[in-house]
Amino acid sequence: MSAKRLAALCAAAVLGAGCAAAPPPRGAPAPTATAPSVTTATPRPSPVRTARGRGWRLEHVGDQRGTRLNAVAASGPRDVWAIGSPSEGTGRLLLLHFDGRRWRERPAPEVTWDSKDYERFPALVATGPRDAWIFATTTALAAHHWDGERWSRVPLPDMDYNPGERAGATALAPDDVWLVVGDHAAHWDGRAWTVMRLPAWAASVSAAAPDQVWAVGGTGRPLAQGSSSSQAATMRWDGRSWQLVPAPEDRTPSKGINSQGLPDGSIPSIMLTQVVAHSPGNVWAIGTSEEFDYEDGRSRTTITLHWDGSAWSRVPGSADVSASGSDGANGIILVDWAAAESGLSGTIRVAPDGSRTELPPMAGANRRREVDVSAVSAVPGTRTVYAVGLAYGRNFGPMIARYH
Repeated sequence: MSAKRLAALCAAAVLGAGCAAAPPPRGAPAPTATAPSVTTATPRPSPVRTARGRGWRLEHVGDQRGTRLNAVAASGPRDVWAIGSPSEGTGRLLLLHFDGRRWRERPAPEVTWDSKDYERFPALVATGPRDAWIFATTTALAAHHWDGERWSRVPLPDMDYNPGERAGATALAPDDVWLVVGDHAAHWDGRAWTVMRLPAWAASVSAAAPDQVWAVGGTGRPLAQGSSSSQAATMRWDGRSWQLVPAPEDRTPSKGINSQGLPDGSIPSIMLTQVVAHSPGNVWAIGTSEEFDYEDGRSRTTITLHWDGSAWSRVPGSADVSASGSDGANGIILVDWAAAESGLSGTIRVAPDGSRTELPPMAGANRRREVDVSAVSAVPGTRTVYAVGLAYGRNFGPMIARYH
C-alpha cells in the first residue's frame, strides 16, 4: 500500500454506530419508511472490455505545490469549476474555472479548510455561468453563491448540523437546488430555503427531475470514532415528501477471529457516499462496506448499487475505488486506487446492464504519470469526463485530466 493511499484511508471519516433521537419535522410532513430489504448476493462481474479512443489527457497541473483538487462540477463545455485545498495542514480554498479555452484561478469564498477533514470537503454544483454553489461544513454550515461576477454568502436555516457530517448538493436550475446534511434536507426555490426531515442519514444527493431527487447515506449516524451497525440507506423525493426506499443489506456475521480467539461475529457497516441520478429508472449509488479485520482493525471494500425503476441491485465494479461519478452516458466512472500510479490506467465505466469498459490511460509523456484522483464528473449532455486531484513528479500540485 502506497504512503499516499494510506494517508487518504486514514483520513476517511468512519461510520456511525447508531442514530440519535430525532427532533420533530420542520417544513414538511414526516416521511413514512418502508420495510427493509433482504440481503442480496453480489453478482459475478462481467468481462472488462477496452474502450477505443485517445484516452485520458492531462489538461492542467497547477504551480500551487501540495494542493489537491477535491471537487469538480460543470454546467456545460464552457463552464467547469474545480476547487481544492492544501493536501496537508490548514489553508484557503483554491478555485479554478474553465471557460472553454483554458483554466484560470478565480477568487474563492472565505473558507479555511483543514486537510484532516478530507471526507467532508465542500460540495460544489453549477447550473450555468451565472449560477454555482459551494456548501462548506467547517465549524458551521455555510452556503456561497456565484452570480456570474462574485461569490456571496447566502444565509442558511438551522439544519441541526453536527461536526463530522458531510454535506451533499445538487441543482437542476437556479431556483431548484437541494442540500443534504445529517438527517435533514433543504430546498432553494430561488428566494428562500425550506428544511425537511430525512428518514435516514444522508451524504449525497442527485436529481433526475424536480420530482425525482435521490439522497443516499446510512441508517447509522456517522461519528468520528468507529461504527458497528449502519446499513445502506436510499431516499427519494417524489415532489411531496421524502420516502425511504429499500436497499440491499448485508448482515453476514464476520468470521474473523478476535483477540480472544473467537469468531468476531460483527456485521458489515455500510455507508453510501455518492448518488448519480440519470433518470427515474437509472440511478447509481456508490459507497463502502467495512468489515472486521484482525490485523488491520477494519477492512473496506467499495459497493455499487443500481436502481432500475423498481428495485436496487448490487453491481460488480471495482473493490477499491478512490473516486466515482457520472460518465455522461447513463453509467458511472469508477477510478481504482491502482489507476493513479500509471496514467489513470484501470479506470472503469459501468453501464446500466452491468457491462464494464476500461478507459484508455494517458499516452505520450504522461503515460506513467502518478496522480491521485479525488473526484470525477461528466459535462452534462456530453461524454466528456473530468478527473481532479493531485499530480506527483516534477510538478507536484493540483491536477485536472479530461477524457472524451
